[in-house]
Amino acid sequence: MSGADWPVKNTAENRKEKENREERPAYFQEALADFLHDAASGDAVRHLLELGYTTNAIMERLDFPTPRERVEKMVYRSLVERGVLLEELPLPEEAFRAVPFRAARADRSFHAQLYRTLRERIQINGEENSCAACPFGMIRRDREARLAALTACLTAKERDYLLGIPWKPQPLYHRLDDRMLEIASCMASQPGQSWKFFFAKQKEVLLVEAAAESRADG
Repeated sequence: MSGADWPVKNTAENRKEKENREERPAYFQEALADFLHDAASGDAVRHLLELGYTTNAIMERLDFPTPRERVEKMVYRSLVERGVLLEELPLPEEAFRAVPFRAARADRSFHAQLYRTLRERIQINGEENSCAACPFGMIRRDREARLAALTACLTAKERDYLLGIPWKPQPLYHRLDDRMLEIASCMASQPGQSWKFFFAKQKEVLLVEAAAESRADG
């Protein structure tokens, strides 16, 4: 190797080493900040969340000032750890038998029929084996009009709960607990909405299709 090669190699190596040194402090600072905020507020966030508080309500009750972004991260992590929020189904989706929900949205009792059907299936499968596919992470946060339309049928507290979860831009599934049963059955009853409800014990997925507006009971 000629002497002329050395400066070029050293320059490239030095640049890479400098970039690595710059990245490491930022990473460790972020990790340290997460640790400190979790130590100061983590238990309180998890406790309030289990009591049914939304992200906004949790922030109002924290003694230690914690940025909303970090509270949302703690909320998300707690929901995943408790099995309330699932990043993947317990079985591959193709393992579930598709069962269309046979009702027409023009029927005034559509919501009541859907709610009753979901409740019956939850009783058979158990809440821990029942979940709804949630589309919220696939909608950009800056599309307020679409989010407002999707959540228009909800109460302020239900809407606050949904928007307080930092939904990832990927398929996510929420356990059909009492709160989500109310939310999902209401939203799935709105015109133009398509929803999937998974029941692992029966290995069935209940399909509520947008085309249900024109489908007769069957």
